[in-house]
Amino acid sequence: MRERRDYSIGETMTGTTTLDEICSELDDLEGQERLQYLMELGDELPEFPREWQTEANRVLGCMSQVWVVPQVANSKQQTGNGGPPKLEFRGTSDAALVRGLMAFVLAVYNDHTPQEILNYPIEETIERAGLRNLIGMQRSSGLRSMIRRIRELAELAQTAPASIAQKAAVAPPAVQPTVKLQPAAIAQSQPFDRTKLLDTAAIRRDFPILQRKFENGLPLIYLDNGASTQRPTQVLDAMRRVEETCYSNVHRGGHALAAETTQLFEQARTSAQELLHARALQEIIFTSGTTAGINLVAQSYGSNLQAGDEILLTEMEHHSNIIPWQQIAGRTGAVIRWIPVREDFHLDLVAAEKLVSSRTKIVAVTAISNVLGTMNPLRAICDLAHAVGAVVMVDAAQAAPHERLDVQELDCDFLAFSGHKMLGPTGIGILYAKEKQLQAMPPFLGGGSMIHRVTLDGFTPADLPHKFEAGTPPIVQAIGLGAAIQYLQKIGLPRIREHELQLTRLAHELLTPIPGLRIFGPAPEEKGGLVTFALTGVHPDDLSRLLDAKGIAVRAGHHCAMPLHERLGVSHSCRASFYLYNTPEEVERLADELVQIQQKFAR
Repeated sequence: MRERRDYSIGETMTGTTTLDEICSELDDLEGQERLQYLMELGDELPEFPREWQTEANRVLGCMSQVWVVPQVANSKQQTGNGGPPKLEFRGTSDAALVRGLMAFVLAVYNDHTPQEILNYPIEETIERAGLRNLIGMQRSSGLRSMIRRIRELAELAQTAPASIAQKAAVAPPAVQPTVKLQPAAIAQSQPFDRTKLLDTAAIRRDFPILQRKFENGLPLIYLDNGASTQRPTQVLDAMRRVEETCYSNVHRGGHALAAETTQLFEQARTSAQELLHARALQEIIFTSGTTAGINLVAQSYGSNLQAGDEILLTEMEHHSNIIPWQQIAGRTGAVIRWIPVREDFHLDLVAAEKLVSSRTKIVAVTAISNVLGTMNPLRAICDLAHAVGAVVMVDAAQAAPHERLDVQELDCDFLAFSGHKMLGPTGIGILYAKEKQLQAMPPFLGGGSMIHRVTLDGFTPADLPHKFEAGTPPIVQAIGLGAAIQYLQKIGLPRIREHELQLTRLAHELLTPIPGLRIFGPAPEEKGGLVTFALTGVHPDDLSRLLDAKGIAVRAGHHCAMPLHERLGVSHSCRASFYLYNTPEEVERLADELVQIQQKFAR
């Protein structure tokens, strides 16, 4: 094994901090103090010119924005002695903690030859510094992305040394958004009312994971329900019973197990029909989730689009309700138009009326924004679209788990949601579609179950809903989703909505006074049960990690809504999202920790 030595960041970097010193400091500190040290270490990095912050210099695979530029160190001296050139790297990030990780990486690799960089046992050093447990899986992926990029540059320096000098070439700065939404006058919100909360003590007993305590003794405070929810024992037991007592494939075998499993599978479909108040059972299609449902509509119904036809989206859509339409537009020549977001975080319906025309064929809209929480006027949008003969696709991923949806009342043509956001398992979702639309659409996938007859010359598709359910479906997951729907309906979606509204009111009351904290989204009465925010001086990625150290799980990033974040004038944000098992005490803990972080870490 190669002898270990101090790899200093170098006189041109931070001057004195060595790898041994970094490891020693991290070993002496605990908890948030270790994170704070990394953030302070990142502050020592020299200024990274803004003109270097280009796409060519960006490190891919990191949650935050990260850039690195290579240079040849001591080039005159090395040219004279004929030895291989040593490399020096400059780097930065828009997140303080990631800058600290960059400083660690540069302490390892700076002022070394390409071969030394490629030979260095980095995993041993990561373990020695205790970074694996400190930064978590997501941040660990970012650290390895930095390492991978530096190794790629070292390989490039070996094969094409002259190209290294070009990597730091000045390029035009990235175009910044010209419009930054500022909150308009927020509607007067009602105060938090504890009497309207659910019996969370009883509910939480159904969720084993909520009993978890971390090694530091802190309880789990799970506020990432917008990404995925936890599952109660009723759902886990329903899935386990199938696996242990009657599992078989569905709609195929003639034996007892096949009949029992098929009955449970179709009961889940009936539960979904009742949840959405769909007119007919055949209007309920099992998919793998919201994304799959939207893609099915885009690829099947969208295949009828022609050049010049228009698809109308909104600026607040999740990527899953953007990319499928961009893909089909690219193939058909259709054009995408965008309904803008107003300064009060609502859709500009006046602009929407002007955008809708006889060329509009599809309108795709989220029921509730996964970032802003804005609850969109679906019936008004459906009426607007239908007036010109267009169909409406509703992304209900953030709505179906939290509020009553009546598809006949909304008169939407398509609606999709995911099981894992409503107490069910992953890998299962529902696509609702009007029967007349499904009858006219070609099958999306081909294979078993979706056929009535197959010959050497072609096939005849099966009747609905099986026409769109090719292959073996997610059987156990569907049954689990059925159990989740029954659980939610037993409590009552209106009561769940009221509970989340009270928690959101409390969050607004407690978070709004925090200096430098900005909430993105309308008043609690006008949105779902979430609060998305940014804290001046603390990057959202750092903020989520600091909260995680206190047992509080929130989401940080662009939330798969990059266009909306550009519209807001930020690259990332933090989101706390509530559900039926969350308590006011958890919201208070979140607020208390944010106050502490603002006082201790804000720069």
